[in-house]
Amino acid sequence: MTNLIISASFPFWICPLSFLEFHASSIPRLLNIFIAEFVGIFCYYFAPLILICMSLNRFNAIYFPFSSSPKFPFTNCAILGCLALASGPVLVPKFYGCSFIYDPELGIFISEDVESCGQVMDRFIIYSILALAFLSNGFNLAIFAKLVKDKMLGISENQKNKRKKKWQAMYIQSVIQDFLQVLDIINFNLISGLIDSPIWYFLFSTFSFVCIYALDGAVMIYFYCVSRIFCCLRKAEKKSSTFVSGMQVSVRVKRIV
Repeated sequence: MTNLIISASFPFWICPLSFLEFHASSIPRLLNIFIAEFVGIFCYYFAPLILICMSLNRFNAIYFPFSSSPKFPFTNCAILGCLALASGPVLVPKFYGCSFIYDPELGIFISEDVESCGQVMDRFIIYSILALAFLSNGFNLAIFAKLVKDKMLGISENQKNKRKKKWQAMYIQSVIQDFLQVLDIINFNLISGLIDSPIWYFLFSTFSFVCIYALDGAVMIYFYCVSRIFCCLRKAEKKSSTFVSGMQVSVRVKRIV
């Protein structure tokens, strides 16, 4: 959902304002602040927070499979927690008079008062996104290590190898998705300032921002297709083994008769 909202902001807000050569002062301030903070901050944090919840859920299922938990709405509470945490970077700067807007001339989301708020907000976003990415990958790494080291009894070596490949693919998908936003942060804060050129700045700021979410969708589609192929192969193997077993049983019956 957050990827859809961020991607939709380009054709319906960012691109029209930039192509029509609007100035930040000519856009209704409250509307600009609302859209910029909702898209550029809230959704930007909500996505990695949801990934952390998914990683934590898998971690709990793998390490504590038989833990009995009371009937408590963990999913609803996790979503409410993510909403609250994602709202923090939007609401807290308001106490210091800091707001986030979209500047059509620069083509980026930026602090309204760059001198007093810009550097602080940029540093906070950099360190917090890095912390969220490493936290999520910490859970994913622990899950991957647990699954690889555990003994899988009752299945063949071929099935073991296929399951390990599936878990490896899931881990790679999680790592890529978690660090895509980190890549966008690096592009915007470091690489975009290396060369003083409008085209260079556009490529590693606005273009990078939209490409990150396109890549995120591509990663999900790719690994979903891989997962579907794996499931189809497993179903085919089960059907094949059942057919062979039936043939063996029929042969035995004929011999007895």
